[in-house]
Amino acid sequence: MSAALAHSSPVTHRLGDEWLMAYAAGTLSEGQSLLVAAHLSFLEDAAERLAVAEAAGGALFETVSPDLMAPDALARTLARLDAPAPPAPVPVAPRVRTGDPLPAPLRDWLGGGVDELKWSFLGPGMKKVKLWRGGPGDQRLWMLRAQPGVSVPKHGHRGTELVLVLKGSFSDPHGRFRPGDVEESDDSRMHALGIDEGEECICLALTEGPIRFESWPARLVQPFIGL
Repeated sequence: MSAALAHSSPVTHRLGDEWLMAYAAGTLSEGQSLLVAAHLSFLEDAAERLAVAEAAGGALFETVSPDLMAPDALARTLARLDAPAPPAPVPVAPRVRTGDPLPAPLRDWLGGGVDELKWSFLGPGMKKVKLWRGGPGDQRLWMLRAQPGVSVPKHGHRGTELVLVLKGSFSDPHGRFRPGDVEESDDSRMHALGIDEGEECICLALTEGPIRFESWPARLVQPFIGL
């Protein structure tokens, strides 16, 4: 698509149109679908953006000539149509202000609130909870809960990383990320996160494979944290 979908929400770091098109098409993994639905629950124009993404995806498929496709592209597409349907996308629900920071899609999927999860030690001032693992690329869906002023060691990833802020905020060289914002990274980027002062930060993260920590102390404890 040459033009981005319309923005009208105060969320400043949004997922790209390709994620919304894949979500609308039902081609995301369960973990990806859950994170996208949680992100969309923060957007005032979520329904409009999904409708545009779905229409754009359909129009793109219809306008591509078979002559311009790779030799096996049409065969692979038809094979996917004959394959069992993927799990339905996690439903998007409008954000409702409650005492719990979890958006409705995530809370409904978990069957409870943030304080009912089994948090475990991740590092000084940090806790984590692993939620799901699967999909292509050894995807791992988990949550981070960190105290104000804490620094997350510099690290990289073996594929795509999506981090959705649910409460509080964090900053890194690429900006400040607040509730509803998503930071997307890939295997070419190394970064350290600083949790902003004021309140704890809770994030939903989707990573591929183990995290690549830069410092040897972090690599030393990595087998014990399972990320």
